[in-house]
Amino acid sequence: MLKRIISLALALAMSVTAFAEELAIKPDAPSRYTVAKGDTLWGIAGRYLSSPWQWPRLWRMNREQVRNPHWIYPGDVLALDYVNGQPRLSLASDAPREVKLSPQARVEELDQAIASIPAEAIEPFMVRPLIVNPEQFALGPKLVAGPDERLSLSPGDRVYASGVNETGSWQAYRLGKTLVDPDSQQALGVEAVYGGDLVVDKLRADIQTLRIRSVAGEVLVGDRLVRAPKESFVNYVPHPAEDGMHGKIISSYQGVDGAAQYSTVAVNLGSAAGVEPGMVFGIFKKGGAIEIADAAGKKRQAQLPTEQAGKLFIYRVFDKVSYGLVLDSAGAIYVGDGIAPPDAE
Repeated sequence: MLKRIISLALALAMSVTAFAEELAIKPDAPSRYTVAKGDTLWGIAGRYLSSPWQWPRLWRMNREQVRNPHWIYPGDVLALDYVNGQPRLSLASDAPREVKLSPQARVEELDQAIASIPAEAIEPFMVRPLIVNPEQFALGPKLVAGPDERLSLSPGDRVYASGVNETGSWQAYRLGKTLVDPDSQQALGVEAVYGGDLVVDKLRADIQTLRIRSVAGEVLVGDRLVRAPKESFVNYVPHPAEDGMHGKIISSYQGVDGAAQYSTVAVNLGSAAGVEPGMVFGIFKKGGAIEIADAAGKKRQAQLPTEQAGKLFIYRVFDKVSYGLVLDSAGAIYVGDGIAPPDAE
C-alpha cells in the first residue's frame, strides 16, 4: 500500500512538474499589465510565455471559453498570480474597466476588444479568399457589361449584371486554381479569385445596375458576383492544434513563392478534420539528405531531422481547406511544408 502511495505521489509530482515546465513564465513577465490599444492576445501572451499558444492554460480557460472568451479591452489590467504553485493570469479585480457615459446616460466601452493577432495583417482576407463548388458558382449572378467596350473595369465605373436580387454590397470573383491534396491527389475545392467590391445602384427584373467601389487586381466583364459577407474579425483565443492533426501547406495565396511573416497560406485540413479559427500549428520543414562517413571512412546517406520553422494561425476555415497567417518563420515557407501541433519552446 505504501509503495502504491509513493508511486501515486511521484506520478502527481511529475505531472505538476510537467505542467509547470509547459507554462514556464518568462523571468521578466510583469505581475500586472495594462492592456493598451493596438495590443493583441498573441502579443500579450508573448510577454508571459515563450509559447504564446499556451495562453488558454495560463488563463485557465476550458474549450468553450476558448471559443467564446471573455473579451479583453484596452484599459483592462491583467494580474499574474500563483495557485498551488501554478501560474494564473486574470483580470485584476481592483482595476475596473474605464467606461464613459453619453448624454443619454448610456454606458459605452471606450474601445473594442483587442484582436487575437494583428488585425491589419488579415483584414483584407477576412471575406476572401473563397473556396467554391464550380457548378454552383456558375449559377450565380454575373457581370454582363461595362460602360463601354472595355473588358477590364475601374473604380467608379457603372456596370450591368444579371441575377442580382438584393441591394447592398457585392464582390466580383472568377474561378482560379483547383487546390489538390498532395498525398491523396483529391481535389479539395476551387479557389475563386477576388476582383473587387461593387454596390447596387438600381434593381430591375432583367438587368441590374451596380457601381464599382474598389478593385483588387481587376474586375472583368464575365465575373460572377457573390453577396459580400459581413466582416467578422477572428477573436478566438490562440490555442494549439489538437494531437493527431497533421497536414501540409498546399498553396501560397496570390502565388507568393516563399511565404514569410504575415503571408497567407492554404492547408489541406478544414472543418471536416476539426480545424477551427484560432488554432495554432507549427510549420515543419523536412531535413535534407546528406552524405556522412563513419570512423572507417565508409560513406552512407543520412536524413537531417525535421525541424519546426515557424507558426501558423488559422483564421478562415472551409470544409477541406483552411487559410492561415504565418506568424513567424525561420526562413521562407514553401508549398509542401508540413503542419502539426506546435512544439513547446
